[in-house]
Parts: sequence; structure tokens; C-alpha cells
Amino acid sequence: MSARVALLLIAGVGPLLSCAPAYEASLRADLRAASESWSTGGAGQELPPIDGELQEYVTYALAHSPELRASYERWRAATLRVSVARVFPDPMVVYGYYARPVQTRVGPQEHRLSVRQDIPWPVQLSAAADAQALEAVSTQRRFEARALQIAAEVAQAWWRLWYLRHALAIQREQLEILGGLSESTHAQVAVDAATLADIGQIDLTRSRVDDQVAATEEQILAAKAALSAAVGVRPGAELPDALPTRGEGRAALPAEELAALQDAVRAHPMLDSFAWRAEAERARARSIDAKRLPSFSLGVDWIITGEAITPTQGSGDDAVVVNVGVRVPLWQGAQAEASRAAEAAAEAALLDGLDAEAVALAALDQSLSAVRDSHRRIRLYEDTLLPQAQSVYESVVGAFAVGRAMVAATLLAERDLLEIAVALERAYADHGQAWAQLERIVGRPVERNEAAIAHGPPVDTRVDAGVEGVNDEPQSSGANDE
Repeated sequence: MSARVALLLIAGVGPLLSCAPAYEASLRADLRAASESWSTGGAGQELPPIDGELQEYVTYALAHSPELRASYERWRAATLRVSVARVFPDPMVVYGYYARPVQTRVGPQEHRLSVRQDIPWPVQLSAAADAQALEAVSTQRRFEARALQIAAEVAQAWWRLWYLRHALAIQREQLEILGGLSESTHAQVAVDAATLADIGQIDLTRSRVDDQVAATEEQILAAKAALSAAVGVRPGAELPDALPTRGEGRAALPAEELAALQDAVRAHPMLDSFAWRAEAERARARSIDAKRLPSFSLGVDWIITGEAITPTQGSGDDAVVVNVGVRVPLWQGAQAEASRAAEAAAEAALLDGLDAEAVALAALDQSLSAVRDSHRRIRLYEDTLLPQAQSVYESVVGAFAVGRAMVAATLLAERDLLEIAVALERAYADHGQAWAQLERIVGRPVERNEAAIAHGPPVDTRVDAGVEGVNDEPQSSGANDE
């Protein structure tokens, strides 16, 4: 064996014996897919249009959220560390110069070139690489869980703004109705069919509604700021001034059994990440245990020899020494404690997962209760309360137009209709938020029961419906005909 061949073998033994863990290929493929989704639909994506659906805002948020991108970078960093964990130690190259050459029969020894490669047990490298790969998978699952959380946060803020804008529209409609009622009452005062006290009641109600409008407008500003933060809009960007109507606010109940939803919760990316982290710590413990075993090293010394003073056979031939070393692990106690520490970390991760599972299952029950309650309220308002309030309001307005109802009764009927109309919008927003929370906890879309879907109110929810008679000229009684 020549010296050059021996050196090449020693230098290449590490990469030849190293192995890639089973998860690395899939991790890198998932990373590329996530990166391509950002490059194709993220950086240049504009804010959704004015009538943009909720899913458009979620898509925008996932493409622009700095927090999600930071989670992605942590996932990428963990994946890139896998290749570092599975490589052999770097070989050591040492050059020595004989300041006082050693004279030998074949010539003086002038230079010495040594290469040494440590060779740990294969399980030490494979387990270390598996530990890092499993940690990267755990980080990936936390990235996926964070994406679900961001989608839920966007939905919460979106539905809050949706409700406030619809409530504001109803309140402004009420102001218009009160204006018409005030004009009609002034006309009745002129013919002694109403009193100044009636006008005062109307003005007081208008002042209160004005205050409600102002408060709602301020709440909209705060809700827009919350949605901007959740969506991650770029500086200077403005959110649209309107949101879709109730077309996507359909109320429904889950079509899946509770057991299926509980199984989905247990497979949630965040809960799954604890199991991956525990496996990573166990693999790390195996790698540490391998360090407690003796390992080996291979080395080659190449001694460069000059020409002998007295020519002889082999004069000037270089010497090549192949050596084998054994590393003796002395610090067994410290390595044993490091292994036990990794096992304890694995147990802690599993216990954290059990605790998180209990919390998630309780949150599932709470979200299902919120979905059922908001669905119940929507059906109650649409099928019973709103038609009743609409009928009472129209009857009172008709009676008031002919002087057979008091202003107080008209204002009471209008207030009841307004409160129920706003409560219906709130119920739809609560239902949308409850569904978003449910799907965040489950970790995937939940199938809806089509038979239990409420497609929208069967009657007109506007508070100005049926009030045409308010602005009509007052009809005087026979006693005032003259």
C-alpha cells in the first residue's frame, strides 16, 4: 500500500460509513414544498378584495405572518442540523519536521506526515442523527400547529369585525327610522295628536343610538387593528371597509361523532409534537450510551526519508506506518447521567403531551358547546323571535300612523326589533368563531351536518322593514276634521 492510497482511505472512511436517517428525505421534501408555497403565492399576494372571503384572509396571513415564518425557519434549522449529527469526526492531519534528522541506514528522516481518523460506534452516529431528525419532525409539527393557530386567530378577528360592521349598519338604519318618526311626530303635534313629551322621548332615543353608533365605530377601529395584526398586513396597508354578507355565516352542527373528533384531537400536530420530541430524547440517550463503549481510530504516518550518505539498497525510501488506536472511555458516571437526563427529558415530553391532551379534549367539549349554543340561538332568533318582533313592530307602527298607539310603544317595539336583529348578527359571528375554534382544536376541517344548516333568516332582518306608514301624513279623527 502506497502512502498516498493509505491517506486517501483514512480521509474517506468517515463519509463512507456515515448514514442518513430515514426522516431526512421527507423533511427536506416538506421544506421545499413549504418554501415553494411562499415563493409562488406569498410575497406578491395583495390584500383580499372588499368582498373577500374569510379563507382569503387566512391564506394571506399564512403567507405573510412573521411568526409563522419564524416557526418555519426553526424547522429548517433543525432539519439542516441532521447532516451535521450523522458525520464522522473530522480527521486529524499532523505535519512534523525533524529539526535534528534521525540518521538511518537508508537515509535521514526529514519530515513526518500523519493522518488519524476516529471511528465511533455506528449506533452513536445513527442515534444522534435520528435524534436530530426526530427533533426536526417535532419542530415541523409545531409549525403546522402554529399555522392552525394563526388561521383561528384570523377567523376570530374577522368575525368580530364582521359582526361590528353589520351591527353598525343596523344602528344607522335605526337612526334613519327615528328621524322619520320624529318628523311624523312633529306633524302630529301640530294637530294635537302628539305632545312635546313624545318628541323628547324620540330625541332621547336618538341620542342613545348616536352614542351606540359612536361606540361601535370605535370598536371597529380596534377590531381592524386586531385583524391587521392577525393577518400581518404590510405597513401602510388598509383593510377593506366592508366584509361579505351572511352568505358564509350558515349555521350548522358537526356531522361527525364525538369519538372521531376526539381521535382527531389526539392526532393534532401540537400533541403529536410531544411524542416526536420524546422519541428524539430516547434516540439521544442511545447515542450517549454508545459513547460509553470503546471506540477506535485508524492512522497512517508517512515518514519522508532523504538519500543516505553511503548508497545502499532502499536508500531514500519513505517509511509508512499504519496504526490502530482504542479510545478508553473513563468518565462513565458523567455519560451515564447524561443518558438518564435524556430519558428524563423523554418522559417529561410524554407527560407534557398527556397534559396537553387533557386540556385539548376539554377545549373540544367547550367548543362543541359553543357551536351548539350559537346554532340554537340562530334558529331561535330566525324562526321565532325575529318574526314575532317584526310582526309586533309592524302592528305598532301601523297603529301609530293612525293615532292609535303611543310613541313609547313604538319606541319599545323598535328597540326590541333592533336588539333581536343585532343579537342575530352576534349569534352568526359567535357561530363562526366557535367553528374556527373547533377546527383549530381538531386540527382539520370538521364535516357539517347539512340537515342542520340554517341558510339565513326567513324574514327581513332590517329594522326599517314595514315602517312606511311612519312618514305618512297623520290621519286625524272625526273630532278634529274641522
